[in-house]
Amino acid sequence: MRELTVSMLQDIFKHVADTIIQNEPYLTEIDNVIGDGDHGTGMKRGFTALGKMLDSKEFTDVNELCGAVGMELLRSMGGASGVIFCTMFFGGLDCLPHGEKAGLSELAAYFTAGEAAIEKRGKAKPGQKTMLDALYPAVHALKAADEQGVELEEAFRMAYEAALEGVEASKAMQSRVGRSKNFHEATIGWPDPGAVSTSLIFKAFLEGIISCGEREVDHEKNYQ
Repeated sequence: MRELTVSMLQDIFKHVADTIIQNEPYLTEIDNVIGDGDHGTGMKRGFTALGKMLDSKEFTDVNELCGAVGMELLRSMGGASGVIFCTMFFGGLDCLPHGEKAGLSELAAYFTAGEAAIEKRGKAKPGQKTMLDALYPAVHALKAADEQGVELEEAFRMAYEAALEGVEASKAMQSRVGRSKNFHEATIGWPDPGAVSTSLIFKAFLEGIISCGEREVDHEKNYQ
């Protein structure tokens, strides 16, 4: 599969929301140790609202859908996390078409621009124990996948695996930015909660793309 329709992408975002909600206890556990303990609950609140919004609306435009995702997270999450995760989905909108489909090149550019927007807004960079430690390698994996001409499933598998490697790398880091920097050496040995959340988003994208592909195959069989 080389393109996602807007309805496929909407279903994938619903799966992203469900995945974040299911993992709230783990996100809270991590943030209780190296943060103020509200990352998991904030993510659950935002993605619960996102799921409800996606269930109540239908979109016909990829750009409009992704913009609505970002704005719903900003509206419902609040705080720094709301701004950052809104930026992840809102910062690269110029890379997406106003139409019913998006391919890997457009999605890779979209996530790459979102990552750059977070760096600019948060005045942060990879290596400081933030969500960027998962997002930066994930978007570069997507760009590499696009250059290799692979299909969407393999591209997002590469991105998810890169994000997981970033989460693992974040364990050895001491937090340098945000509230967790106040915990100093106590942050070493634990993954960054935002990086974990980011890896879960790419995990859900991969699973959603696989599911869409299976439905597409079943649909084709029914008409043979």
